[in-house]
Amino acid sequence: MRTRHRRFAAAAALTAAASLALVGCGTDTSTDAPATNPTTTAGSSPAAQAQNLSPEETEAADPTAGPADSAPKSETPDAAAGRAELVVSEIRMGDYQGEDRVVFELDGRGVPSYSVDYVDAPAQQGSGFPVEVQGDSFLQVMIGGQILPTETGMEEVPVGTVTGDEATGVAGVAFAGQFEGQAQAVIGLEGTDRAFSAFLLQNPTRLVVDIER
Repeated sequence: MRTRHRRFAAAAALTAAASLALVGCGTDTSTDAPATNPTTTAGSSPAAQAQNLSPEETEAADPTAGPADSAPKSETPDAAAGRAELVVSEIRMGDYQGEDRVVFELDGRGVPSYSVDYVDAPAQQGSGFPVEVQGDSFLQVMIGGQILPTETGMEEVPVGTVTGDEATGVAGVAFAGQFEGQAQAVIGLEGTDRAFSAFLLQNPTRLVVDIER
């Protein structure tokens, strides 16, 4: 009887040890995996209403008489003009003699460079995140000579989308901020690529983009 009791005790001890080993080797079901932070895409917030064109802007013609076609447009100021320090302070849009006109007003000093061109899939410079704006075709606007508002105290237009009732062919304009001295905006248009022109106005400094309907 004593021998049998010892065998049962030994068997129980082995069973307990095996159970502990299985628990120690079990799969970890912890859910403490690091969370993925969501990304913010430029233009993803609800659209705001853009300011209307100023009285001068409803009449001012392109002083350069540049061509109105769908080819890229760009301009670089003379080096003698010095370094520009600008921020995009306001975006306006409206009707100009049957065309859609978008105006980017700039605060600060100097003359900006700019380039305007059609792109298939607008992406935010630097991050590569998509720039979300309504439309069938997309006109990307890059404005040089930018400086961070925190360095000057000037106020920059917030990242986001604006729309305007009088610019009937423009679905929206998304401002994507600035990166390495370049401000970026995307004009979303109804329909296919259309002819456009781009030029600067002074006092105050403005980049004007006229788009045929």
